[in-house]
Amino acid sequence: MVRGFSLSLRRYILIALLVMGTVVISGFSVLAMMNFFAGMDGVMRGTMVDAARQTRVEPGKPQEVLSYIIAADWNDLPESVKSKFNPDTLRPFHLYKEVERSFIFFRPTSAMFVVKVADRRGIHPDRYVAQVFGSLQLEDEPRYILSHEGWSMLLGLVVLVVFAGVLMILLRSVSKPVERLRLWAQGLNEHTLEQPVPEFKYQELNELAGIVHSSLQHVREGLVREREFVSHASHELRTPIAVIRSSVELLHKLEEKGPSKGANAIRRIDHASHTMTDLTETLLWLSRQDHDDLVISEIQPGKMLSTLVQDLQYLLTGKQVEVELSTDDEVCSIPPTALRIVCGNLIRNAFQHTQSGTVSIRQSGQTLTINNREDNTDQCDDPTTGNELGYGLGLDLVRRVTAKLGWTYQHRFTADGCEVSIVLS
Repeated sequence: MVRGFSLSLRRYILIALLVMGTVVISGFSVLAMMNFFAGMDGVMRGTMVDAARQTRVEPGKPQEVLSYIIAADWNDLPESVKSKFNPDTLRPFHLYKEVERSFIFFRPTSAMFVVKVADRRGIHPDRYVAQVFGSLQLEDEPRYILSHEGWSMLLGLVVLVVFAGVLMILLRSVSKPVERLRLWAQGLNEHTLEQPVPEFKYQELNELAGIVHSSLQHVREGLVREREFVSHASHELRTPIAVIRSSVELLHKLEEKGPSKGANAIRRIDHASHTMTDLTETLLWLSRQDHDDLVISEIQPGKMLSTLVQDLQYLLTGKQVEVELSTDDEVCSIPPTALRIVCGNLIRNAFQHTQSGTVSIRQSGQTLTINNREDNTDQCDDPTTGNELGYGLGLDLVRRVTAKLGWTYQHRFTADGCEVSIVLS
C-alpha cells in the first residue's frame, strides 16, 4: 500500500506561525517606517510653507531664513535644486525631495527639498521654498551610519528571531509530552496495560491517554474471553469426541462378527469424529500463547502430504475425484505439528468441497500448492457470497496458523474451484 504525503504536525505549526510572524512583523516594520517619514515630511512641508508666507521676496532677490531658501522666481533657486526638479510638474503645497545615499540602509549623504507655495486669493505671486542638506559627519562618528530604514529592518529582524526562539520553546514544551504519549502508546501490551496511565503534563493529552488505555483494555478483555472460550470449548469437546471414537471402534468390532445394516452410518460417524478431532486440535493450538516454543525438527513435507492424503481418502468415498500428488525429497526444519495442521486443513478442505473433479497437490522445495477443480461448476461455492460453510472455515484456520508462523500464504478462487499456495519460510 502506497502511503500518501504526510506532514509532521510540529513542522506544520512551526512553519505556519513563522510565516505568519514574518508577515506581521515585516508589515508593521514597513508601516512604522512609512509613518515616520510621512510625519517628518509633514513637519518639513508645514515649516517651509510658514516660512514662505512670513517672508517677503521679490524676483531676483531670494531670501534665506533658517536654512530655507525662499524665492519668488524659480530661476533664483540654487543650480543644484533646479537641476533635480522640474517647475512645471510641481503642485502647490506638495513636498518634493531628492535623497542621495550609497545604500538604502545607510544615512543619506545629501538631500534636497522643495515646495511650491501659491496664494489661493491671487494677491501674491507663487513662491518657491527649498532646503539643501549636505553631508554632515562628526569626527567621532563612523563613516557609515544606519538609516532609519536600516534600524527598522534590524529591529524587525531581532523581533522575528526572538519570536522564533519563543515559538521553538513553546513547541518543544508541547511536543515532548506528545512524543512521550506516542512512545507510551506504541509500547502498550498485555503486561504494560496493567500499569497506571502516566502523567503527560497537559489535560488534553491525559484524557487522550486514558481513552487509548481504556480502549485497549476493552480489546484485551474481548480477546481473553474469546481465547478462554475457544480453549474451554475445545477441551470440553475432547470428552464427547473420545466417547464417539471409542463407540465407533466398538461398533467396528461388532461388525466384524457379522454384517450390519448400519455400516454406512458407522463410517459417517467415524469420518465426522476424525474431522472433529483435527478441528479441536487446531483450535487448541491457536489458543495457546506458547506457539513460538514449538519443537522444530527435520522433516520431509512430501512424505507428510502422502500420509495425509491416505488418511483423508475416506472423504472421497462415493465421489468421482482424481487426486494428483507430486512431491520431492526436500528436507525442511519446521514444526511438524504446525505443518500437519496446515496441510491437513487444506487437503480436507479440498476433498470436502470437490464432488466431481480433480485435486492437485504439488510440493516443490518449500512451496506447497493445492488446487481443487470441479467438473460441474454449478456445484462450486461462490466466493462472492461469503459462504462461510464452504471455503471459509478451513482457509481461515490456515490463514491464522500461517500468520502465527510467519509463512507466506496465498489463495485465490477460480471459476471451477480454489487454489492455495504456501511457502514454508
